[in-house]
Amino acid sequence: MLIKNNKHRALSAGCAGVLLLAFTLAMAGCSGPADSQEQPQAAAADKPVRVAQVARNQRARVFSLTGTTRAASRARLAFQVSGQLSERPVRIGSAVEKNDLIARLSQPELGPAATAAKADVRQLSTQFAQAERDLARVEKLVAQDAATRQELENTRARRNTLSAQLASARAQSERAQNSADEQRLTAPIAGTVEQVFFEPGEFVPAGQPVVALSGEQSLEVEIGVPENLLGEVAVGDSATLTLPFFDDREVRGTVSQLARAAQGAGQLFAAVITLDADSDLRAGLSVNWRVESEPSDSLMVPASAVASPGGTDTPRVYRVRDGIATAVPVEPGEIVGENVLVTGDLAVGDAVVTVGLNNLSSGRRVRVLDD
Repeated sequence: MLIKNNKHRALSAGCAGVLLLAFTLAMAGCSGPADSQEQPQAAAADKPVRVAQVARNQRARVFSLTGTTRAASRARLAFQVSGQLSERPVRIGSAVEKNDLIARLSQPELGPAATAAKADVRQLSTQFAQAERDLARVEKLVAQDAATRQELENTRARRNTLSAQLASARAQSERAQNSADEQRLTAPIAGTVEQVFFEPGEFVPAGQPVVALSGEQSLEVEIGVPENLLGEVAVGDSATLTLPFFDDREVRGTVSQLARAAQGAGQLFAAVITLDADSDLRAGLSVNWRVESEPSDSLMVPASAVASPGGTDTPRVYRVRDGIATAVPVEPGEIVGENVLVTGDLAVGDAVVTVGLNNLSSGRRVRVLDD
């Protein structure tokens, strides 16, 4: 009986194995060759993103330029001869009138030389006047046959010689007097002493400034203008400036000069603004000038929309149309608030991705989230 039971169990196990093998083969037979390989990954789900519209730049840009007030009339005074500074009766802040003494050199020989030259002129002038009288007298005598032609020629030659000597003496006297006068510096304008460069007792080379003066009349400001603003500034334009250290008090003026060339590559163009009369102002005050530029005909997108994968690829934005994100190369420009000006194949109103740029690729389906 036990033997029968064992045979029955063996037969049952064998039947089960046959059935399992048959099921496996049947399944293999129903599957095609492709099913033997790994099944493709299911299509990725739509990526959620947020978008913003491409807009046109409608904002005028405002540039803040800085400068310092200065006197419209200025002078740097220098001696034309070298020498030791013996006197300088003014100091920084001194008020001076026109022709007031500013400084004097110590050159004792120049004064006597000028005096001697003047004496030579006086002496020769006397001699020349006498020669003129002698010539007139001899001419009358010759007419009366009381003097010879030779005497007339000699008298005329002496008069001509004295005339040339007198002219030379006068020129020498003028030079000597100029040299003597150049020992003195006088104020060419009424104003205020702004700087002093030499102290009494120091040697002053010819041509080196000794004192700088500022006139007491009108004030002006010189401000550097960048080349991208040259179209916004013209001579005759009114200008409103502010004093940053005086609660932004406004000061008005007029553009009186505008340089036609910069001082070098990448340099600024000098603009001079003549300020309206204001008794409270003085030279040396800091001022700001706000210049507005016209809105440029350019497009702008939020700065967060511009992607640069890897930091080296061409910057791009992802435009969304019909649920598909497409990469559009752009060239970023100036920053305007939270936006950036861009150049590329975009149009006003295009939707560009601002949130969800991570792992976003061109052609990916996206789902735009509501704000």
